Amino acid sequence: YDPNVDQLTMDTYGVKKVELDELLRTCDVICLCASLNEDNYHMLSFEEVEKMKNGVYISNSARGALVDEQAVVEGLESGKIAGFATDVLEVEPGHADHPYLRFDNVIVTPHTSAYTMECLENMGLKCVDDIEKAVRGECPDRAVQPVSSSVLPL
Repeated sequence: YDPNVDQLTMDTYGVKKVELDELLRTCDVICLCASLNEDNYHMLSFEEVEKMKNGVYISNSARGALVDEQAVVEGLESGKIAGFATDVLEVEPGHADHPYLRFDNVIVTPHTSAYTMECLENMGLKCVDDIEKAVRGECPDRAVQPVSSSVLPL
């Protein structure tokens, strides 16, 4: 589910685009990888948790406020959510009395879990690759926008 990705991209990766309700009803594992904006604040709240399959696993490595923490806690208590992994909280830094920490089936890590040597090296390689493409006049793979009127000619 991604309201901002076009069909060509979905076809390129061989995936089916679905609406959020279908994703909630059918997926065994839900991974949140979205930026936070006014349209997706608490995109997983009580109503969405109720729609999920029983025994769903959820991972949030994006933004803490994408989920309503109390809805997740209630989903964990009821067994609707079988496990939850997160490296983000709605209010950071986290505290020793955070309700997630009561559960054995919850993993909470700091939002630095991507800082492995492999990740950092690949981030650098991607940057170099994009710069080389820009120098050749090609659109970088990770361009936010393909054309900018503010770019000075080389």
